[in-house]
Amino acid sequence: MRPVSQQEDQPTTPLLAYRWEDTNLALSEQLALEEEGYSATLSPGHAAVRYTNPMNGRDVLPTIRCEMHRIRSGAHTRTKREVGSSVIQVFDGQGSVTVGEHQWEVKRGDMFVIPSWQPFTALCAADQSSLDLFRFSDAPIFEAVHAYREQFDTP
Repeated sequence: MRPVSQQEDQPTTPLLAYRWEDTNLALSEQLALEEEGYSATLSPGHAAVRYTNPMNGRDVLPTIRCEMHRIRSGAHTRTKREVGSSVIQVFDGQGSVTVGEHQWEVKRGDMFVIPSWQPFTALCAADQSSLDLFRFSDAPIFEAVHAYREQFDTP
């Protein structure tokens, strides 16, 4: 919903903080819906939310996309390539990531980069309840000039 008194478009979000309790609830609810048989996740065991500007529904900043991803214990993301680069911080949990031909173990506090068009996959360790990843990328820039594209490998 948007207040009628605030009809002017604002390029940046008026929110100063996006609360973890709301993010955590949204990710948990997606995974709970998946368990009930609904198609609520990106892939089995992989939930995600995008932070948006509540005034227009677009990204929080005109040139930066921010997302939080949760991968359930033992689950992995689909392999994805996309135009544009991403930086990811491991918010919580442990697992492994593969970027291009390189694979390594990650834990809370680690950061890594995904260069443009490099295949990326993340796996949550089986002894962890989840792997939470905060991702920011320059995708809105490429979308604005109609140059964005993505590709998922067939599972």
